[in-house]
Amino acid sequence: MSMADNARRFHPVVGLAVAVLGLAGIVTAQHLPIRETVQDDLTTRSEQALAAAGLSAVEVDFIGRDGTLKAASAAEADQALAIVRRLEGVRVAVAEVPEVAAPAPSPSPTATATPPTVLLTLSGGRAALTGTVPTEAARKRLVEAATFVAGTGPVDDQLKIDPSVTDAGLDGLANVVSAYGQGAKDVSVELRGGNLSLAGTLASQAAKDAVATAAAQSGSVVVDRTEVAKVQQELVKLPAVTFLDNSTTLTAAGRAALGQAARILTANPQVKVRIEGHTDSNGTAADNLALSRARAKTVLDYLVKQGVAADRLTAQGYGESRPARPNTSEANQAVNRRVEFIVLP
Repeated sequence: MSMADNARRFHPVVGLAVAVLGLAGIVTAQHLPIRETVQDDLTTRSEQALAAAGLSAVEVDFIGRDGTLKAASAAEADQALAIVRRLEGVRVAVAEVPEVAAPAPSPSPTATATPPTVLLTLSGGRAALTGTVPTEAARKRLVEAATFVAGTGPVDDQLKIDPSVTDAGLDGLANVVSAYGQGAKDVSVELRGGNLSLAGTLASQAAKDAVATAAAQSGSVVVDRTEVAKVQQELVKLPAVTFLDNSTTLTAAGRAALGQAARILTANPQVKVRIEGHTDSNGTAADNLALSRARAKTVLDYLVKQGVAADRLTAQGYGESRPARPNTSEANQAVNRRVEFIVLP
């Protein structure tokens, strides 16, 4: 077989490989700028908020909407996390604190290290802490985390301090508790024998993801039975809220979907919701941002007309900055043109 025959034989394969690599490069090039813009914005706003609170020494690093904070102490980490998690757009925030070597215990041939036992429960707005921890600092961190989750509710602190107890699993436990956020219900967080058991109903999927991330970093064996609030699940399952092309005018299907949303919200009068508008990447970023804001406001106004109290609703547009899928096909772009309902804690 001649060299020319070989060239003709392999040429289609080479061409296909080049085409696949080229398409992958185009998709990556379209997606990365959006991701980088989001994470840069969240990093900047987090640094500004921390500086305003006197925490400028805390380092902030975002990948997409997930942030990692580096603090010098546990107390500083807890304070910084409470600030950053409240910022709009943050999905997950966790903290890293340098390990401090504990003094070596006196040798004892008969002593057996006892692992800590901690149980936090939150029900009816009242939090309770029981168990045994090795130090006052460990107790204080857990009480502060429980106080944050309880909000304005009382905290019944029944923790006991026993220096013979180890600190195994305690480093990340306060982060796990704080990640539940305000608005969680029927909370149960138990650390026993190196096993971490989680239960409760969280206000949003973002809160559930934050708890799972913090638990995974705790070093304990995790059993996670948390769930997202029923109202959030019902709102996520609604049909898409649709509009006429390049318009704030609802389609018949869009009005029907909002009718269902109004019934869910009317049946749950304690729930507050942020209405988020999103677009695909067609057109300019400025036009898309304006359209998303206008559509979110249209949805808010429609729900108010259906009897939902206006003070339970807020509207925010994000334009093309938060695509659910890469804007690489008409099907993906259709998914990105959406309205989301986010239950607030």
